[in-house]
Amino acid sequence: MIYRQSMLFFILLALSEIGVFAKAGSGANGFLGDKTRLGINFNPIISFARAPGAQTDNKGARGGFQAGLQVDRYFATNYGFSTGIYFDYLGVNLNYNLPDTFGNARPLNHKYTTQFLELPLGLKLRTNEFKKITAYGELGLTPMFLLSARGNYNNDFDDSTKTQIKVYGSRVNFFNLATHVGAGIEYNISGKTSFIAGVIFKYAFFNHVKDSTSKDYKGKATGLLDDQVFLSYFSFRIGILF
Repeated sequence: MIYRQSMLFFILLALSEIGVFAKAGSGANGFLGDKTRLGINFNPIISFARAPGAQTDNKGARGGFQAGLQVDRYFATNYGFSTGIYFDYLGVNLNYNLPDTFGNARPLNHKYTTQFLELPLGLKLRTNEFKKITAYGELGLTPMFLLSARGNYNNDFDDSTKTQIKVYGSRVNFFNLATHVGAGIEYNISGKTSFIAGVIFKYAFFNHVKDSTSKDYKGKATGLLDDQVFLSYFSFRIGILF
């Protein structure tokens, strides 16, 4: 319950920031003014796990996507804040190396597919425009709230496979916090309208998988895992700023 209240708080905070930005930018230059810009993004994602422990390995990158609304508010000509609201579809592939009854390491492969709501807040810095092109960089923090999660499990202990098990609320943590850093360009089309392209790297601080007990596809415990798993991903930004 407390997690859902936290998500509601951050959503209201983000919406209030968007409203403040828009109100502050209204006036002679239109509803948004010349200091506030709205953008629509659709961003391909490459996500992967960071598993520093001895029993858990990253099993390869996963493709995904992100879509949402971007809001930039400039407090100086080339310096401003960037926020918004985004929906992510991404995942991680993990390999748990657990001993069998004979003490031999046997892999237990887990594929988590997750959907998150993101509410980023960061500092944005940009250059002056040159031949319609403006370069920018940004850094900040991104609260992430889990909307749903599913898992595909391949258990090499008995060569069994089970797909699309609902694991929301039992295997993946509801809340995470990531730092983000990115760079890109804006290409002016006309007036305040620009095409944007860039890349953002996000590095989550908290454990992605909250249950330290590894389970097979039937939910039976197969071993204890002390290893933590951390989510990271590259987001390739594609969109339009107005």
